[in-house]
Amino acid sequence: PVAPVAPVGPVAPVTPIAPVAPVDPVAPVAPVAPVGPVVPVSPVAPVTPVGPVVPVFPVAPVAPVGPVDPVAPVAPV
Repeated sequence: PVAPVAPVGPVAPVTPIAPVAPVDPVAPVAPVAPVGPVVPVSPVAPVTPVGPVVPVFPVAPVAPVGPVDPVAPVAPV
């Protein structure tokens, strides 16, 4: 006679694998705005030349003071 098969023990439950955390999507890099054309600097207008300086009129000479009249002597008291 065939020997009875020994019953298989209970199977240990399989440990569930922890769910993998979802990877955050990488934010798209904003495209770099192209640099606009450089505005040329307007040329500086030439400085207007200063006109000729008006000469200062000469001051008329001061008339000499005439001779001072002598003071009359004070009569003695």
